[in-house]
Amino acid sequence: MHANLATISTMRQIPSLRRIPDRPFHFLQKFLFLCGLGLLGAIPYLLAAAAQAGIKPLDGVKIEALETYQNPKQRQFDFGLGLWPLDPYYNGFSIDVGYTQIFNKTDAWEVVHADYLYTVDTGLTSQLADQYSVNPQSIRRLSLVLSSNFRYTLAYGKFIFFERSIRYFRSSILAGPAFVMTNQGETVGLGAGFRLETFVNNLYSWKLEVRDTYAFGYLDNNLAFIFGTSYGV
Repeated sequence: MHANLATISTMRQIPSLRRIPDRPFHFLQKFLFLCGLGLLGAIPYLLAAAAQAGIKPLDGVKIEALETYQNPKQRQFDFGLGLWPLDPYYNGFSIDVGYTQIFNKTDAWEVVHADYLYTVDTGLTSQLADQYSVNPQSIRRLSLVLSSNFRYTLAYGKFIFFERSIRYFRSSILAGPAFVMTNQGETVGLGAGFRLETFVNNLYSWKLEVRDTYAFGYLDNNLAFIFGTSYGV
């Protein structure tokens, strides 16, 4: 009994040995916890800095894994030169202009497209004139085609040109009614085609079109290859 009282008295006189080592350990826990939170908070900034350091500009544009496609302008004005090579009696060359209203990335209305043609006789026409006295003016030939088309974009995206510059492209199909004028009269028809467009910048692009106009009553199919430019506003 006396031994137990002496032990208790001794413990009361000695400061708590159990709490003394716990204090620095508890402080270390807090310190490590705060450091961990700081590192977690800094991870997004470190990743962003590493990504910016790894991105190299190409043609003035920074290449990233994900990038939204540029929205097309609301209005486009087209200018081009056309070749009409399939008629057996003449070869046609045209000046082409057009105006398009764009609604969104996929839908557009080509309000008007006009082709003014100049024709050059082929050897067959000369042969008919020489051997059979056929007047070349009696052969029906195109002089003007007016059309209005709905245009639907099939694909759009971007590509690297010669590993030096980034170019955006858009490919689409079109169809609509047409008015056809010839050296012997006028008629109506239907037109359809395919358009491939490559953008030089946000406003200017090169275009390649393949169009076919079917004129009711005569002239059947009139295939044209058109190369030109387009300006967006």
